[in-house]
Amino acid sequence: MSSDIILKIEKLKVKISGKEILKGIDLEVPRGSIFAIMGPSGSGKSTLLRAINRLWDLYPDVEVEGKILLEGRDVYQMDPHELRKMVGMVFQRPNPFPHMSIFDNVAIGPKMHKMVKSKEELERLVEWSLKRAYLWDEVKDDLKRKAGRLSGGQQQRLCIARAIALKPKVLLMDEPTSALDVVSTKRIEENIVELKKEFTVLIVTHNPQQAARISDYVAFIYDGKVVEVGPTSEIFTRPKHELTEKYVLGKV
Repeated sequence: MSSDIILKIEKLKVKISGKEILKGIDLEVPRGSIFAIMGPSGSGKSTLLRAINRLWDLYPDVEVEGKILLEGRDVYQMDPHELRKMVGMVFQRPNPFPHMSIFDNVAIGPKMHKMVKSKEELERLVEWSLKRAYLWDEVKDDLKRKAGRLSGGQQQRLCIARAIALKPKVLLMDEPTSALDVVSTKRIEENIVELKKEFTVLIVTHNPQQAARISDYVAFIYDGKVVEVGPTSEIFTRPKHELTEKYVLGKV
């Protein structure tokens, strides 16, 4: 596997209660990129993300076939605890631990994974994470505040801080702005572009404009199959497939 490719997906199929949702997905995600997976609702985008970090392990009626290689290692042969550290996840709706403090929301992962050796080291890591999530300046004077008291946009940025505190190889984001207002969406999009400097970001979106604004590469998925994949500029200006063209023009 090329060192430029951090994530490689081969012949991935997912069945839920016997129904095939993903029908043989092949993708390569370049290291240090923002890779958008776009497609209409029900096309299998979120199913793909959940296969990458093995969330489907928790569901007995889900069957996963194929290979997902992270830096050449099959994620389905890895210890799940190790995989959770290497692959961060931000969900569609903000899901901080509402009754825990802002500080503890970010600190819980590094403490569980024994990433820090002292209180001072933990404080530095929490500050580092909150700064990269564009949240530090808003909360630095009140880190003991309960996370549930933050606004929706702040809660989602806290979830980003919590995910990156583990220093993952890949950050998965499942429509992270769909529940937010325009101002919060813009701020998180700016945040994602900055995060590319340190992480590979795989973002699911049903919004072609969002994919066009922030991603380097795009895969268009329709009915559980990859229709087209390539650099964002090509997909949006010279799509090879008629279905892709219809989708980016808002006709699908």
